[in-house]
Amino acid sequence: MRMTLVVDYPNFVPSVKRYGEGSDDCVYLKRAGESILLSYVNPNSGIQVLAFAVGTEDEIVARLDSEGLCVSKGVWVTEASIEHLAQATNETYIAAVAYETKKGPGLWIDAYATPPSEGTVLRAIFDEFVAEGIIDERSFETFIAEARPQVRVLDPEDIERFIKQKTASA
Repeated sequence: MRMTLVVDYPNFVPSVKRYGEGSDDCVYLKRAGESILLSYVNPNSGIQVLAFAVGTEDEIVARLDSEGLCVSKGVWVTEASIEHLAQATNETYIAAVAYETKKGPGLWIDAYATPPSEGTVLRAIFDEFVAEGIIDERSFETFIAEARPQVRVLDPEDIERFIKQKTASA
């Protein structure tokens, strides 16, 4: 029978050692909002151990390494939990669009749960501006030509890098 044990972070390493194989136990970690989801599965028994940790990824990796555990990015899921994976991993992609108007430059920002294409981002800003009455309902091509938008998308690793830079300088 496959089981999942959810423990508090301080109990994670002892639980992995109790239910693990004892050698080459590998823990996977994945950012989940403000926390980091830790997951371990014993491939022979099917026992899965989960915990949410608060702290920097570097601190958590250092602790797990010091306890003799292999650490890698990722997350173990069961077949039943695949549909909830987006909620558990909580990856965020930030899209920013710098654009020009007759009144001067502007900046539009949005967030996505999956990596957006540049076209998806541009269509979203256009649709929002039309819906809010910011621009007249004109062609998408006219909007692009007049606004001259510049799109940038930050993936979860970019966001983590920015967070680390801020915590390092604080």
